[in-house]
Amino acid sequence: MPMLLIKGTYRILATQPDGDTLHFTPQDPGFWCDVAGKNQVVRNSRGGGKLRLDGIDALETHYLGVGPDYVNQPVGDGAHAARDELLKWIGFTDVVQGEDEKVTASTPETVPGYILASGADIFGRCIAMAGRGPLPPDTKDGERIHVDVNLVNQTANHHLLSRGLVYPTFYSNLPTELRLDMADTAKQARTSAVPGSVWAKDATSTGATITGMSSITKDLVILPKLFRRLADYIRLFGPSLNCFPAYLAGEGEEFYVPEEKNPVRGLQHIVTVTDNTLKLTRDIEDIVLVDK
Repeated sequence: MPMLLIKGTYRILATQPDGDTLHFTPQDPGFWCDVAGKNQVVRNSRGGGKLRLDGIDALETHYLGVGPDYVNQPVGDGAHAARDELLKWIGFTDVVQGEDEKVTASTPETVPGYILASGADIFGRCIAMAGRGPLPPDTKDGERIHVDVNLVNQTANHHLLSRGLVYPTFYSNLPTELRLDMADTAKQARTSAVPGSVWAKDATSTGATITGMSSITKDLVILPKLFRRLADYIRLFGPSLNCFPAYLAGEGEEFYVPEEKNPVRGLQHIVTVTDNTLKLTRDIEDIVLVDK
């Protein structure tokens, strides 16, 4: 599947970037209208939009969900590391943020770059690979191009995955060739499990014992998708996970696993709960979520 090449600039002032989301303003904001899919990219007054980096999921730094307050995953175990590395890789230095994590100053204010857009999610964020610097002069802004492994390996998505600062999280719109390469990159990072990576303290597959909200906000590093489901569940029903499989069934998220031709409905099929300990029974990179 070709992706839409859009050239422009990254700008983070007055935004709350994290390890997989940041703002981008095209040279021609009209190209947002050419992003594939049924969802439209939401634009601000500058013509910019929010990016959701494809194929990866960073620890949450400010998740609202069912509210009323924002919650975060353990910031000292990767949440801030992924964000800081993303901004550094893009080209920002001396980034100053307030208590709400909103950027109040950065050097420089904008950084040139490009994105390879494949669609938009239900929140109006552009799903994309994020590149930095200028492209070769023969590349045409607003053109749909074939994206190969070599080009993906030059993006922030691949960089963060290779450093083990984010989890792989694949959706069905990501071409198989690219997904398999990103999966291999994630496996290598998991095997290395270098200090400071999400894999160094990951409890997704070994078992995460939940005693309350602080278990997932201060103590345990787990796949962000499961964190979001757990955070909402605990706020609604409390820390007992007896009904968590039923809650996941009610969410009805569809996904593929290698041995099944048709999508499986409900994450309860790959999550077990024993004595309030949650465990993902499949390798994260084997799961391909169905796009909404």
